[in-house]
Amino acid sequence: MKNHIVDLIPSRIISSELASKVNRVAGMIFDNHAVKIDFRQLKLDLSDDDLIEISLVHMGIEAKGYLKVVEIERLLGLEIKYLDKDYVSYLITQNMAPYGVHYVGFIEGKDSHNLPLCITTVFECECLATTLYLDAESMHIDGDCLEPKPQSLSGDLKLTVSWTPFETALTTQELSALSTDDVVLVYPK
Repeated sequence: MKNHIVDLIPSRIISSELASKVNRVAGMIFDNHAVKIDFRQLKLDLSDDDLIEISLVHMGIEAKGYLKVVEIERLLGLEIKYLDKDYVSYLITQNMAPYGVHYVGFIEGKDSHNLPLCITTVFECECLATTLYLDAESMHIDGDCLEPKPQSLSGDLKLTVSWTPFETALTTQELSALSTDDVVLVYPK
């Protein structure tokens, strides 16, 4: 029999500094009473989507992020692929600057493979709600604006516990042959 050696190559390695940034916001919601950001999961790859790179600078938060072009089109109510990039920048600034969102640039789907590790979030303010991918390395968040997410488990969730305080050396046939007159000694595990 031959021994086969398998090399595992990690798809992404993160530093301990980045891990602490991610752990700090995991299971948390950022809320400064104007902008609310619900942190979800890590997103390793944003490939195959055209993206708009944005800068988010608001009270208590600074980060670089990415919005899908289809989300921007939904928010603005028009198709932007044929518009001049400066005009797209103007439209985004007009509509989203009060929330700290500023246009940085357009990223085509083929170029989105090289983006940094992002955290998928739900970005909300007034009547706006969209998915925003925040660059985990660029995040600077004031801890005073972070609060734990409320529990999302159902209130009527049933919990079943199985506990075996002892083990038996009897077979199933021996157990079924026992009568009420038999004595079985039980010792703790």
